[in-house]
Amino acid sequence: MKTTGKERRVPVENDGVAVLFDAENISPRSTSLVVEQARQYGVKPILRAYADFSRGHTKGWEQPALKYGIRTIHQFSYRSGNSSSDFLMMYDAFKLLHSGKVGIFLVVTNDGDFLTPIQLIRQSGGYVHGFADRGKVKNELVRACDTFSFIPGDSLGPMELEQEGNTIPVPVTRELVQACEQLDPSNGWISLSRLGQHARIPLRGTGYRFRNLSRLIRACGAFETDAERGHQFVRLVNGTSIEELLDQASSDA
Repeated sequence: MKTTGKERRVPVENDGVAVLFDAENISPRSTSLVVEQARQYGVKPILRAYADFSRGHTKGWEQPALKYGIRTIHQFSYRSGNSSSDFLMMYDAFKLLHSGKVGIFLVVTNDGDFLTPIQLIRQSGGYVHGFADRGKVKNELVRACDTFSFIPGDSLGPMELEQEGNTIPVPVTRELVQACEQLDPSNGWISLSRLGQHARIPLRGTGYRFRNLSRLIRACGAFETDAERGHQFVRLVNGTSIEELLDQASSDA
């Protein structure tokens, strides 16, 4: 694994180490490389993996969990637009940090939603070594960590089924845009759940795969999003007509 970025905090020799796997969007094939890296810090690491393990694509975690002693922490996702396990993973990270027993965190995720929690861990005195698949993670997340390692896909085998892609086919964008027009011709805010029920967009198709509708919507680039009292809302990008969005989608195809 190639490490990028400069260390902005040097790990202390006696710092405890915690490895936190976002098991919903990272392949279990990453475990051997990450655990090996964790052991280089010289102490026995805490190993945890977080996911809604009732979902089919997470079943591959059973074998590495048993092999390396990874504690699997299950959390049901009660809403399609939310991942409760993400929240629990960061909650545990802060508990470990403030216990005074852990100072080094190896965070394994492709999810850009962890950007702010990682920044807060570092601001609170923790050291963060991030891991993700090259080409699957935003540069902002890479820069947020003290050090960062890319997991080389060529040595781990194909991971397409475990990872999200952001190449949205034109028909998917077209159907979402038309659904918005039908639900609210004035282009007001529409609840994400209502849009999902109306459009019936599959989260997996040729060339793309997303964990939930919220991520697919953001990847389209055609919508604004907002949250209120735990509910998510969307609308077409302000000032852009539906005809313009459909023309742009057709020209990009």
